[in-house]
Amino acid sequence: MARSSRDEFSDKDKQALAARAGWHCSKCGQLTVGPSEESTKSVTMVGVAAHISAAAPGPGGRRYDSSMTPEQRSGIENGIWLCATCSIEIDRDEVTYTRAELRRLRLAHEQKCSLAIRNRSAVNIPTGLLGIGTSVICTGDVVEFTKDSWTLNLKHFLEGEIATLLSLIEHFSELPEEYRYIISNELGDGRMLSHSPSLKRHYDEYHLVCPILPSSQRISVEDLGTSLATDPINNDIYVTPTGDIAMVSGSDYFPQRIREVLSMQIGESPFHQLFGVRLYEYYSAYHDSPWLDLLFKLDVIRQASIPVRDKINGTAETPLRCVIKVNEVVVLDSQPVNNRLSVRLDLEVSGIGRWANEVQVYMPTKEQMDQRKQFFKESGWNELFRQIGK
Repeated sequence: MARSSRDEFSDKDKQALAARAGWHCSKCGQLTVGPSEESTKSVTMVGVAAHISAAAPGPGGRRYDSSMTPEQRSGIENGIWLCATCSIEIDRDEVTYTRAELRRLRLAHEQKCSLAIRNRSAVNIPTGLLGIGTSVICTGDVVEFTKDSWTLNLKHFLEGEIATLLSLIEHFSELPEEYRYIISNELGDGRMLSHSPSLKRHYDEYHLVCPILPSSQRISVEDLGTSLATDPINNDIYVTPTGDIAMVSGSDYFPQRIREVLSMQIGESPFHQLFGVRLYEYYSAYHDSPWLDLLFKLDVIRQASIPVRDKINGTAETPLRCVIKVNEVVVLDSQPVNNRLSVRLDLEVSGIGRWANEVQVYMPTKEQMDQRKQFFKESGWNELFRQIGK
């Protein structure tokens, strides 16, 4: 099949544009998504990820900019979320709706959504996030708790869709252990799934009933052990005034442990391709949006509550080991400085209680991430540890 000449958005970028707009049209404010009456598998979507500068020249290619690269034309910064009606209107009137005007519309609407999300002032822009395995993130909340199950009320999808959930349910027994979990921003906690979830329609909403395992074991902060101390600024080891290599342990090691865990992006470890955070991915799509804090919090919850199994010795533990609950995560910097992003964390820690502090998280560039992926592919590390993990 021939490659399309249009520089289209990826599915992930389309979902990010919808979320950044609060699932409302950036021009008229109409809600653009909701459950379909056809079946529990269907969602009515009347939203469009429209190009500010056209995806291709020629007929219908209004506002095409030949100076842009294909990556720029298909990038999220060149998009605006609209309802179908406004999308057609804008496409037909390039005099009124210039590139500058569309950028102004997008910025004004996203700023209004940002205020609503921060103040929780809009009924139609829910702010609780749920993570279901590695392929579904949606807004919603936990509506029922029992000892053995959580029932989730699902609203809008930032990642995945109803069909993705149905696939997870159908193929649950085939999924790697690390894919079987649920996490909730509202609770600041998560659980491993004991069995396949079940999805049901409840009036105009979807409810996911999730059988769960007991909370993962955490250790006291004093039992974290000992490690080489690293400088929080440059991440280098250093020596003490007596000339010895500096070491750190227990509660003194805890801030460093947080930096280590939150600075390892998923796919970077040659020993475990599912170990690591998704902070780079979230920052790339939501770096100037209030969703960023919520997504960062969701991923810190995953590191605190969902165990990862060591492929060599077979043991399983949560990466943060002693964090019981994640209360809040706030990104303080608008952009990384020397590949470092300041983040404020508010946590409940075994052996300490409440711990609130700022940490410097390493944030790679796109070029650095691409280089690492290429290195692992060419070096054979991925295949070696895939065999070890069998």
